[in-house]
Amino acid sequence: MTRVSFLYENGAITRVRADGHSGYDDGNDIVCAAVSTLVQTAYLALKDIGVKTEYIRDDGRFEFSIECSKDTRHDADVILRAMTVGLRDLQSGYPQNIKLEV
Repeated sequence: MTRVSFLYENGAITRVRADGHSGYDDGNDIVCAAVSTLVQTAYLALKDIGVKTEYIRDDGRFEFSIECSKDTRHDADVILRAMTVGLRDLQSGYPQNIKLEV
């Protein structure tokens, strides 16, 4: 199962961690691919708008933290909300393969 956890500080996401393999289908794991796409695209979009980021990536794990200025906070929140909406929808379709944690 893939677990995606979110750390909030002052009501805003400051860290995202996706860990584990979903176990949907060896070699054709669409759930794992979808999680990776959502999380990594959010990370890249945050970098693109100038949010200070740090990340860790290794086998079965991608984790990033962010530090926003007042100028980037709104846009960062929009990006992170889009990511969480996509992940929630994915979890509703594949509850045995992905779990979201706060």
